[in-house]
Amino acid sequence: MPISRTQIIARGLTCACPNCGNWGLLRSWFKLQPACTGCGMNLSKSDGFYTGTTSIGYVASIICVLIPVCVLVVKKALPAWLGVLLGIGGSFAFVVVLYPVMLCWMVMAYHVALPLELPANSDKSQ
Repeated sequence: MPISRTQIIARGLTCACPNCGNWGLLRSWFKLQPACTGCGMNLSKSDGFYTGTTSIGYVASIICVLIPVCVLVVKKALPAWLGVLLGIGGSFAFVVVLYPVMLCWMVMAYHVALPLELPANSDKSQ
């Protein structure tokens, strides 16, 4: 296998193409290119494939934003009204800021699980 899982993870963590390592997967903040701009690898998956990104974002915002805010409110370090505002605003901002990274990580997770799906690792390329 020319591209190892370790290489796929390293490329995915930096939002690079798991196949060629080119940075150009994102068309906009909320959308992937249909194909990699470097090697042309198809990034279009079936409808609903990238909805996992939203679920991961919700769980991450609960762990990183809501739980710490709740702890601060319970310890009386923050008034409840401020905790509610920080929880809502912080969760929204957290998901929006990390969304492009989560899209890239979904591509990475798919190819870590199925490395032979990469064009460079398929039998057709040999």
